[in-house]
Amino acid sequence: MRWNLTNIYPSFESEEFKSDLVRFEKETAEFLKWMDENLNSAENAEEKLEYIISKLNELSLIGGKLYNFASLTLSADANNETAAKYLDVIRSKFVDLSLARTKFRKFLKSVEIEKLEDTPSEVIRSHVFVIKEQKILSKYMLSENEEKIISMMRLTGGNAWNNLYEKTTSNLLCEMELNGEKKKLPLMRVRNLAYDKSAEVRKKAYEAEIRACESAADVVAQCLNSIKGEFLTEVKLRGYTSPLEPMLFENRITEQTFNAMMDAVKESMPKLREYLKKKAKILGHEKGLPWYDLFAPLGGYERKWTYEEARRFIVDNLSAFSKELGDFIDSAFEKRWIDAETRPGKRGGAFCSSVKALKESRILMSFDGTLDNVLTLAHELGHAFHNYCLKDETPLNSTTPATLAETASIFNETLLLNMIKASAKSEEEKLALLDKELSDAVQIIIDIYSRFLFEKTVFEKRTAGPLSVKELKEIMLNAQKQAYGDGLDEEVLHPFMWLVKPHYYSPTFHFYNFPYTFGMLFALGVYAKRDEPGFFGTYKKLLSSTGKGTAEEVAASVGIDITKKEFWRSSLEVIEKAVEEFLEL
Repeated sequence: MRWNLTNIYPSFESEEFKSDLVRFEKETAEFLKWMDENLNSAENAEEKLEYIISKLNELSLIGGKLYNFASLTLSADANNETAAKYLDVIRSKFVDLSLARTKFRKFLKSVEIEKLEDTPSEVIRSHVFVIKEQKILSKYMLSENEEKIISMMRLTGGNAWNNLYEKTTSNLLCEMELNGEKKKLPLMRVRNLAYDKSAEVRKKAYEAEIRACESAADVVAQCLNSIKGEFLTEVKLRGYTSPLEPMLFENRITEQTFNAMMDAVKESMPKLREYLKKKAKILGHEKGLPWYDLFAPLGGYERKWTYEEARRFIVDNLSAFSKELGDFIDSAFEKRWIDAETRPGKRGGAFCSSVKALKESRILMSFDGTLDNVLTLAHELGHAFHNYCLKDETPLNSTTPATLAETASIFNETLLLNMIKASAKSEEEKLALLDKELSDAVQIIIDIYSRFLFEKTVFEKRTAGPLSVKELKEIMLNAQKQAYGDGLDEEVLHPFMWLVKPHYYSPTFHFYNFPYTFGMLFALGVYAKRDEPGFFGTYKKLLSSTGKGTAEEVAASVGIDITKKEFWRSSLEVIEKAVEEFLEL
């Protein structure tokens, strides 16, 4: 249940690691020198562009491999001081790579890129989208020195606060009584108890989680204030109108698309609240669901999996849809790409990381054998399949926005859950599976909306100065009340959701919330086409193109118009039908 990283590098002391570290630094320095000597004019622009693109791709592979090894090692063991040290070293060397991108953008200001689509250079033609995107970003560039200062200061600013957050929460222990014993359990282990069959265990776990969060709140609030404050400064310096504007661009969606999706989401919320209120009544609550029962299992789905059983179950079921997909997933287990063990010192949550240099992926999660764990594993393996579809694309053409990055993962999860539902042996099992489906939908639609409201308000209020723990709790509670409405018991919410979710603490990627809603609803739209002739080939082509177009362009390639509210409504109607089915059962 632990992954194997040794084919990335045998160790930090290995000759391969040290050699690549030296090579990355040396070649980046030589590249910067070449740029200083050759990018003073637009003369021979195509020849220069071809060299820049080729070199950026090459350096991205070397630097990415180094970063993968250090960051993955630290994710699996937050107390690994060697990994932490080298991660800082590698990030400092990425400052020069970031400077190279800045020089590239500056050069593009003087290049007429309209003519590039007819260039004889295959390298340029295949990277036209990336070049155009960088040309747009050049409008928001600062001077080279300012760009370098921002990158260097982030090492001891946002990145350092992110490291502190991860170390604090990875080592956070919750004290609670379990099976008659007083125990100190890792935060992620206690959060997994939200799915326990026992109402008493769920409530105790929630209370223990809140107490543990309270003990770390001052430190984590400082992390959040510093990271958000740093980004607000950068937004102002670059001339963006709001913190959301650069994030829409980074997610490759227009404001029109964003508003269409959000309008559809708000219209759908009352229906989802009907599910919450019904679940509350089933569990004996009169004022809506208390937070600790959001994930309470309903019905009679009792199955628990061992890790090996989960492997066979996922492989066998997804192979029934596509042998290629099933074989790929089986090989991910066989090659030990997955770290699934639950242990102290391991970071929370689940993720899949592309190891581009090896055309591989690595997955981290905490596996306890629940249905939720099995679906999470299938979800992350969907990300790995997406990386597999991108394996022959260059690093520059593989940079997928978060909006499209959830397509394959949610497709996998939806496919597996529907297969499980189809084989339900009783109404009780079907109820349990519908509850699981709707519980996840509530998280991605309603809870994500509350997180968006929280982050938006934090940015608005942070302009006037740092926010206290009390203020952050109030903002979160208000966001939850606005999103969940009468679906939840207003007296038992989660004021520390900002502490337990790592997404708020990325120094460079903010509003890491709405892309999940986008991803789920877009994936449902793609999933609806699964029975069309030749679908799997089209699906793989879509996944391989996610780094070479806007979200609107990629969606249009499979006949979807995401700029219109009607598309989002059609996806949400699938979920609303599941609510109706749940209410009937």
